[in-house]
Amino acid sequence: MSSSDGTHGMAQSLGNALGIVTERQTYSNLLYLGLAFPLGVVYQSLVVFGLVAGILLSVVLVGIGILFVTLLGVRAIAGFERRLANRLLGTEIADPDDLQTDRAGVFGTVKLYLKAASTWRSVGFLMVKFWVGVVAFVLLTFTLGIAVELLTAPLGADVVEISINSDEVTFDTVPAYVAMPLGAVLAVGSLHVSNAFAYVNAQIAEGLLS
Repeated sequence: MSSSDGTHGMAQSLGNALGIVTERQTYSNLLYLGLAFPLGVVYQSLVVFGLVAGILLSVVLVGIGILFVTLLGVRAIAGFERRLANRLLGTEIADPDDLQTDRAGVFGTVKLYLKAASTWRSVGFLMVKFWVGVVAFVLLTFTLGIAVELLTAPLGADVVEISINSDEVTFDTVPAYVAMPLGAVLAVGSLHVSNAFAYVNAQIAEGLLS
């Protein structure tokens, strides 16, 4: 292989690596990951409270009502998550068709909801969403967050100090003119990692919400 071929190959690889910065899907993925943590916290709180209260009070009518409302909410949220994944992650997840409630009555409908596999897959997804959100929060905070601070470091600074929440990471030997390109490299790398994690999220959504 000639040196020109090697140079061309390196240039193409660099172009592919940097191309992620201009791809619209990259920022759709970031938006999805950014929403994952707050949504996950809300989902877990609502589902855990509803299921626990419904099961504990199931010996009386109010418990059955709470359980039914919770399951309705779970399926409604799952529907929202399907649309969100389809819009932001580019999936094509169809609504489940394993629930037929025509002329089932109130108690029969509750029973059908309890027996439907899609109901419990939806519960599983909403529980997983919390932990996905935690990972996404850490990923975005400690990679893109640090990259942004490095990129925006004052050019005249002798020391670059990065604060993430209450923890402080100090680069006491890195001048700003080194920190800024370092931040650019970290930002591009972080986008690749974020896209890979968004792909994992898409697989989870397709597996549990379809």
